[in-house]
Amino acid sequence: MLLSFIKYKINGLTLFDYRIDYIGNVLNVSISFGIISGFILLGLGKKSIEKARFNFLLILQILSLTSLLLSVILFDFIKLATDQYLFSFPVKKVYTGILMTISLFLQIYSLLYLWGIILGFEKLFEIRTLLRSISALLLLILFSIFFVSNANNYKKNNGFKYDYALIPGAAVWKKDKPSPIFEGRIRKALELYRTGRIKKIILTGGNAPGELSEAEVAYKYLTNLGVDYRNLIVEQMTSTTTEQIKYIRNDSDLTISNSKILIVSDDFHLPRILQICKFFNIEADGIATEHKLTFEKTLFYRTRESIALLLFWFFAI
Repeated sequence: MLLSFIKYKINGLTLFDYRIDYIGNVLNVSISFGIISGFILLGLGKKSIEKARFNFLLILQILSLTSLLLSVILFDFIKLATDQYLFSFPVKKVYTGILMTISLFLQIYSLLYLWGIILGFEKLFEIRTLLRSISALLLLILFSIFFVSNANNYKKNNGFKYDYALIPGAAVWKKDKPSPIFEGRIRKALELYRTGRIKKIILTGGNAPGELSEAEVAYKYLTNLGVDYRNLIVEQMTSTTTEQIKYIRNDSDLTISNSKILIVSDDFHLPRILQICKFFNIEADGIATEHKLTFEKTLFYRTRESIALLLFWFFAI
């Protein structure tokens, strides 16, 4: 429950917003239940455990908790430059993700170590537990890749009309020109606006020093093509997908609580952003842009999104 409390708290939510059907919560509960039930079985004397191994398990739990708390301190209290990126992610998110991944790995190792003792695995026990833990982590990554790669066909036109559409910010090139990915999102939203499927467009995304923000670039692009400025909502402070959805949920004055919002983005991005919407209890649909990527870039973006989605499922970052 501590992890659930932490991941909801850092996003401005309470446990009243908790959804048991959310994939990330199912994964969290499954690991916690496995560890707790294992300790209960040991406590009931169903299987004896050497004192050294019991102490080792306690140390693993302490290290996992310490890593988790350090990640929260880094996320909430330590200021890092918002314009620095590593592996195409904000550097603060990368460091936080590394600490949380360490915590997750220690939890998985503890789970397999504990049940290895209960089930009587002995030969090369510690090494085999390490290999099983690595395999479990790889299986989780493969599941996330499968989820991202086999999501619904977001290019399908469902014919619904929406009061709001969201364009998540993306890279801006020199001379305040939207990158091809960003331009694809903007042009798709423009198409939907002109055909009457959306009434207002929410533009999100911050900026690097000395440059226009992502939201401003999209605003300039759309108004130059005739979109009424009164139908554009500009948000310029966010730098990540999670922050952009959090803005809609917590910080905006938008009246979207009783209606769905349409997310206009790339097909590799939509599975994660829609999972983030579900976490924040925002009803949303997604529609993909027409922008085409090379096989290499598609592979890169899908892999990156899969890792980011797995981190969000477990830790909501």
